[in-house]
Amino acid sequence: MKKNQHGSAAVGILIAIVALFVLIGAVFGVSYISAYNAGNTMEQGIKATHQNNQNILATYSQKVLEAAQVTDMMRDDLVRVTKAAIEGRYGADGSKAVFQAITETNPQVSEKLYLKLQQIVESGRDEFKVNQTTLIDKKRVYQQELGSFWRGMWMRIAGYPKINLDDYKVVITEGVEATFKSGKESAPIRLRAPQQ
Repeated sequence: MKKNQHGSAAVGILIAIVALFVLIGAVFGVSYISAYNAGNTMEQGIKATHQNNQNILATYSQKVLEAAQVTDMMRDDLVRVTKAAIEGRYGADGSKAVFQAITETNPQVSEKLYLKLQQIVESGRDEFKVNQTTLIDKKRVYQQELGSFWRGMWMRIAGYPKINLDDYKVVITEGVEATFKSGKESAPIRLRAPQQ
């Protein structure tokens, strides 16, 4: 009977050891799959956010350029209409009176157009800033995951990072870059160059 007890105990130990290895294998397998999926999700998020930044900046730039054309068109139309009215009133040689008539009528480009242009600039910059901040945060989370012990180890085993994070830069102006290199900020921002 003792021989059967030893045999049963050996079989029990063998089953326990096999179960332990299966459990360890399952933990490793789940960890690998989880890390692979997380790496893929994070990299695709970084790529999509970077592309969206390009989309936002392109759209914003086009809106500003198009809105600025409207003010130029309005100015040109005002000059043309005023000139036509003066020529109609004073004849073709009456163009000498154009400046007098322009001064008298004082045509102006509506300030509403400038306010609209300012709103486009502000909203475009704000939207771009939000998306740039999102890109910064996604890169931070990804780098944090890569640097963590357990998940980072499995992500490296799964081949991550597969993208070069330096290719997904935050867009800054040359002035900002110079400020951070020197550690000094220049005078307040000039909206218009000094007139001479």
